[in-house]
Amino acid sequence: MVVPRVTVAVVVKDRKDLMARCLDAIDAQEGVDFDLLVVDNGSTDGTFEYLVDRATSAPRPMTVIQQLGSLGRVRNAALQHAQGDVIAFTDSDCVPSPGWLRAGLAGFAAGEAVVQGRTVPARQAGSFEATINISSFSHRYETCNIFYDRAALAEVGGFGEDMPQIGEDMVAGWRIRRSGRSAGWAGDAVVTHDVTYPPIRWWVKRGWRYECWPRLMREFPEARTTMLYRGFLLNRRQIAVMAALAGIGVAAATLDARPLAAAAPLLWRWRPMPSRGRTIRNSACALAFDAATFAGLVRGSIMTRTIVL
Repeated sequence: MVVPRVTVAVVVKDRKDLMARCLDAIDAQEGVDFDLLVVDNGSTDGTFEYLVDRATSAPRPMTVIQQLGSLGRVRNAALQHAQGDVIAFTDSDCVPSPGWLRAGLAGFAAGEAVVQGRTVPARQAGSFEATINISSFSHRYETCNIFYDRAALAEVGGFGEDMPQIGEDMVAGWRIRRSGRSAGWAGDAVVTHDVTYPPIRWWVKRGWRYECWPRLMREFPEARTTMLYRGFLLNRRQIAVMAALAGIGVAAATLDARPLAAAAPLLWRWRPMPSRGRTIRNSACALAFDAATFAGLVRGSIMTRTIVL
């Protein structure tokens, strides 16, 4: 078997300390020869200067460039500058295991054009802590741990530059699948993802980003069967969200409190539970996230005339 040339690509903004940890883990990769490409998206905390300095003494070829813009545009800059036959993506808040690259490349043995690896949280995440946990093929093509045939990805147009953060990588993966190429899973290609405790406004912004999902389903209707519950719901929880909002709306219109009972399942689901570490703050995060997600989906559905709720 011919071992392909590999470029490891990392996108970063304002994560100097995390970036150092990530690069140390990449440098420790075993059994694979590769070059390293880091794309800085306008850092102001010294990350870019650190990267330029590190590149002068890196143990292997290391290229550092700057590209401003959406994550899709920045990832496409990595695709454009990559030299390898395979481009392996991870993120600055991730730590690849020593055998990550070798295991990911093994996933191409059957001729796949994209291979997704396993992502595990750095520790058990508490209620409304943020991390990524990918234990099986997700169909979302999360770029924290994914390997692409570089030529195939470039041929289909790369990442979605006009998509928000949760959509740009799905565009790339589904473009690959639509081209007739296959996707694979490499469970031994493991990266560890950081766990954070973001504020409520972070959850509101993240929920609103689901505005892009109707656009994704309009562009890739074949994804509905694997990505949506019952073909048009983001997940089962949306049933409770819609029931709650309908009850509130009817109660407001009729000045009758009884329809508010429809909100009970959602309120019960996100009730504070001190014994499980669920505080009033976390319950507020949950409700804010659900409301922002639903509002984003409704707006996206109206704008695209494609229903996803």
